[in-house]
Amino acid sequence: MNRKTKQFLYDYLNNDAPVGNEASGQKIWLDYLKPFVDEWFIDTYGTAVAVINPGTPYKVVVAAHADEISWYINYISKEGYIYVIPNGGSDYEIAPSMHAKIHSTIGIIPAVFGWPAIHTRRGKEAKELKPNT
Repeated sequence: MNRKTKQFLYDYLNNDAPVGNEASGQKIWLDYLKPFVDEWFIDTYGTAVAVINPGTPYKVVVAAHADEISWYINYISKEGYIYVIPNGGSDYEIAPSMHAKIHSTIGIIPAVFGWPAIHTRRGKEAKELKPNT
């Protein structure tokens, strides 16, 4: 992997592009691909498309998934615990221990998804795999 490719990958993976707001990630992707494709466009749904050999019987379409898992803050308890709900089709079972960024009016705040320890869960919550949302 050369330096330019490595920088593209770093920029693309560290860009914030949540479901419904993928434009910044698509721009990084298109800017990197433009020298390698013959045509590119963004359709009415916001999908970025790059094409090699347009107008011929055999075309190559380069596609990539541009959005990333994101959550909305649903509630903040008086103790400071933050409760979230998924934005899009997020799999909540993969969230515990994952690093996250909270976008706030004072900037980006680093965070980690937690999970109540089994000995602290009560009632129905003790048997439930799904976190409270």
